[in-house]
Amino acid sequence: MTRPGCPRRLTRPMPGLRVPAGLLALVLWPIAWLLSLVLVPPVSVADQPSPGLFGMLVGVASMVIAFTLLLLQFLYFGWLWSTSGQSLGMRVANIRVVRRDGSSLSLVRAGLRGTVGYWISGLVFGLGFIWAAFDGRKEGWHDKLFDTSVLTA
Repeated sequence: MTRPGCPRRLTRPMPGLRVPAGLLALVLWPIAWLLSLVLVPPVSVADQPSPGLFGMLVGVASMVIAFTLLLLQFLYFGWLWSTSGQSLGMRVANIRVVRRDGSSLSLVRAGLRGTVGYWISGLVFGLGFIWAAFDGRKEGWHDKLFDTSVLTA
């Protein structure tokens, strides 16, 4: 219990508490990406001498959907982490993300952590996420890149 006016003690969660939050994100975002592949079937237009109008439309639609999903991912994490410090999965696990000094994240830092940072952490078989289990400060690559820590809420 903290007294009014005293800063809240910053404590790191137990190692396994990041897993439920990560699993929720790990399930929801790939589903969105897979749906985009189903909605716009991949068509190889590079092998065709003249892709035609259909091939060009599929290519443009694929780029628009990929950009839209990246933008939604940026806004989802950016808004939630910059306002409450918690995504939906983090609320379930009772953890939050903050800057290393304990301050809250800006919209841009939070959005970039959730898009660029997560993509980099997942790039090599998810090694950037697994890294948090063995790191002394319990930080994944995305935490190190964007100067953040995950703490108990």
